[in-house]
Amino acid sequence: MRKFSDIIERVEQIRTHLGLNKSRFSAEIGMKPQTYNNFIGSQGSKPNVELLYGIVTRFSVNPLWVFTGQGSMFLEGRGGYAGTRHGVGLQVADVGRDRRSEEAATLSQELAAIEPLLRKVEDQIKRLEAGHSPLLDRVYAVMKRYVDLHPAEAAEELKAFLTRMEQRIS
Repeated sequence: MRKFSDIIERVEQIRTHLGLNKSRFSAEIGMKPQTYNNFIGSQGSKPNVELLYGIVTRFSVNPLWVFTGQGSMFLEGRGGYAGTRHGVGLQVADVGRDRRSEEAATLSQELAAIEPLLRKVEDQIKRLEAGHSPLLDRVYAVMKRYVDLHPAEAAEELKAFLTRMEQRIS
């Protein structure tokens, strides 16, 4: 699942670039700190639309960069976070309301255009997870039977199999 770990790394790059701790970052994107910690932590859950939408809308992050690492971290002409480097307090730029409204409308249109892509990616992730589970269950059942019948041979073959898999993944 290297692709997901790449996305996780890029989300953390955004957070550290903005100078926010995990709690403040999760609050800024409208996510509970525990949910965010589960995403980046040892549980390694898959990125969801709530997280991605929050990052893109709150910080004007380039969604293509989040998914693929291509392009710039932020959308053109957008600076990301309006807070200080340490995430203490918000400093609203001295920009007229018309300009902010115009930027918000533009960003809203851009988000509306990418939301179907985010939903499609989330659906594909769910299909992939569902598609592999029965196969893994069958492999596990066969291996368990083999271990029960021939423990020494099974241990050696399993060790060799895992070594080959590790080499292919690296």
